[in-house]
Amino acid sequence: MPRKSDTPTPPSDQASPNSLDRRTLVKAGAGLALGSAFTSIATSEKAQAQTQAKGPVIRGDEHTLILASHPYPERSLVNKALWEVAEQAEGSIFKNLESIHGDDMWSFDRTAERKLYQQVGRIVMMFPIHWFNLTPMLKAYMNEIWWIGAPSELRGVELLVVTTTAGGPDAYQPDGRLGFTIEQVLTPLQASARYTGMTFSEPLAFLGAAGAGPDDLKRYQRMLADRLSEPPRTA
Repeated sequence: MPRKSDTPTPPSDQASPNSLDRRTLVKAGAGLALGSAFTSIATSEKAQAQTQAKGPVIRGDEHTLILASHPYPERSLVNKALWEVAEQAEGSIFKNLESIHGDDMWSFDRTAERKLYQQVGRIVMMFPIHWFNLTPMLKAYMNEIWWIGAPSELRGVELLVVTTTAGGPDAYQPDGRLGFTIEQVLTPLQASARYTGMTFSEPLAFLGAAGAGPDDLKRYQRMLADRLSEPPRTA
């Protein structure tokens, strides 16, 4: 994952018609990278302090492990708003992978993580769609922790994906700009869940998050809070 200083400078608005089409496609799937700021609960000092914590946030008798990842967290508004809710969810362990591991994709403790799976009934993966895929850090987590087999500790555990996209619902349609639904984009995770014996639940996807305003953020937060308040689902 590139460091902030390595992040390329966005191209100028002075572009050719052909590059505009490419930019539209990238906007639909390259993930959430918002540079503007506005006043909302998502950007409160409390939320900023929590997302900078180095260790996991544990709430009550945990039954849910939440793995959050964003390659450019300093640019995110929507994911930070979702993290604020996730950190406060009862019965949860919240881990922001970049906050804990920085850009070190080989610093995971496989034994500790898989032991943690034994005490939860649900794993939540929370991330922006990054080039129609997982974020680099979350993919590295799966590579290192799930390794080359199907961890037996995951059998029967619910997998819930909470994701955001810059492109709106009209782009994620069979006849839309991308030609794929968000469920189709998430097929690799659904296949991973099936392979490991997990229960893959309907994703909670916030499409068109790039244009979200304060009211949208509050609605997203309510939807996530309601979903996390449910007990883990089984097949």
